[in-house]
Amino acid sequence: MKKLAIFACTLALVAVATSSKPKTVKRTVVYASTVECKNCEKKVMENISFEKGVKDVSVDLSDRSVKIVFDEAKTDTTTLAKAIRKLGYGAKVVKFE
Repeated sequence: MKKLAIFACTLALVAVATSSKPKTVKRTVVYASTVECKNCEKKVMENISFEKGVKDVSVDLSDRSVKIVFDEAKTDTTTLAKAIRKLGYGAKVVKFE
């Protein structure tokens, strides 16, 4: 009987712990960058999409920008800018929503 009570308490604690996850807050940031060609676009898209918290990435070659939709609970604009710079491109925030 004690084991059953301990099991029930454990299940109740697990239910409380899993129900209190923070909500996903999607934010969008646009960086002015130094991307110039289709290879640059491909490199940024393939690498940044695997950064923690990134939901969507798009590169606009006409205005040389990188737009990223991300989960604010998992990453931030500074971390994402560092990831872009690590690839060899500039990254200056021009819009943050």
